[in-house]
Amino acid sequence: MKRASYTLFLLFVLLLAGCNPFGKKTEWDVTLKNIDKKPYGTYLAYQSLKYYFPNAQLSTLSKWFSYNNIDREVKYNYHGTTLLVLEGLTLNLTETEWEHILQFAHDGNEVVLFNAYMDHKILNTLNCYKKRQGMEEYPLSRFNTGEKNIGALSLKNVADSFGYNGHSLQSYFEPDTTDGKDYSDTLSSLAHFGIDTEPDTLGYVRNKADILRYTVGEGHITLHAAPLVLSNYFLLQPNNIHYLDGLWSTLPHDINYVYWHEYYKRSMPESGANILWRYPSTRYAVILAIIALLTYVLFESKRRQRIVPVIPPLQNSSVSFVETVGRLYYNKRDHNNLADKMISHFLEWVRTTYYMNTNQINETFVQQLAMKSGQPEELVRNLVNMIHETRLRTTTGDEAYLYELYNTIQLFYKTKTDGSHGTERN
Repeated sequence: MKRASYTLFLLFVLLLAGCNPFGKKTEWDVTLKNIDKKPYGTYLAYQSLKYYFPNAQLSTLSKWFSYNNIDREVKYNYHGTTLLVLEGLTLNLTETEWEHILQFAHDGNEVVLFNAYMDHKILNTLNCYKKRQGMEEYPLSRFNTGEKNIGALSLKNVADSFGYNGHSLQSYFEPDTTDGKDYSDTLSSLAHFGIDTEPDTLGYVRNKADILRYTVGEGHITLHAAPLVLSNYFLLQPNNIHYLDGLWSTLPHDINYVYWHEYYKRSMPESGANILWRYPSTRYAVILAIIALLTYVLFESKRRQRIVPVIPPLQNSSVSFVETVGRLYYNKRDHNNLADKMISHFLEWVRTTYYMNTNQINETFVQQLAMKSGQPEELVRNLVNMIHETRLRTTTGDEAYLYELYNTIQLFYKTKTDGSHGTERN
């Protein structure tokens, strides 16, 4: 592992040498792509695998890959152990896919999952649940400075602590002790795949377990609650290079094949169109049909009648009205007035979308909105605090504060539109 550490350090130097401090602005969005050298890409973590496992062949799975396609060649590696690394933010699986992953581990292979939102099938089968999930995309602000992530992580049998001043690393696991839950399907899965329900805790965040390893037959499944430990920004911080040393050193030494599968937000297929586009054969057939249709339209679109006179379109007066109102607010610099209108529009949206009473914005309102919107309570409470500050005029209504208020409100609109987040379990 020392040789791998030195080689990974050289990768850090090369990455820094390729950075242009006077070039374009740094992009801080979370991508977790292995080709991204952005702060929250995973270029360094991916490139380091060939140095930590020098005898292993490294392969990247397509984003269209289905875990139902874990074929015999992938499952049965007769010359060693196969490692499957799954990393991203939101992971949703079909029951069949989860069974294929369990079977893959049962046959003597290793599976390591890094994600923010974890499918309930995984948690139910392993009899645990995840706390504070989904905070990785919560923007940094004066309410969320990122300082609590400094020195937050630790590894079993390693004296050092790790962390950074950045996006959240605070997710962790707890055993599921919910009373009255039906475990009939879960117990049958445990019996079939030989899952040990007592995991080995390999890592912690503030003394709470964030890395769990379950024995499944002859192999293991490892759950990691903080996918951003693979980010370039995390690994470039002092001493964090040893975090990967400690993590990968817990895996078997006979690994000779590594599969890397990355996703940003992976959802289960919900329509026939998605299924057709998911598999290469049907995808190419659809593309060919689209090309044929476009060719037909192109040749059949020749004019067969006399030229139709051009009628000028009606002027859109609503656009001019919006531009006039926008210039009015910009010239007056009345940020407090604009903030009041943004808050009024948001509360009206809450009333019509979630059918909630907004007359009293208190702790009960925070809990109900968090439950119905699927947003973390911390995010909802921060927004409520900003609403009170704006109404009571206890803060300076400058452009920076208005921009922060706008971004926080937009998180609710975007979540309602794409429906990608689940409700955090308290």
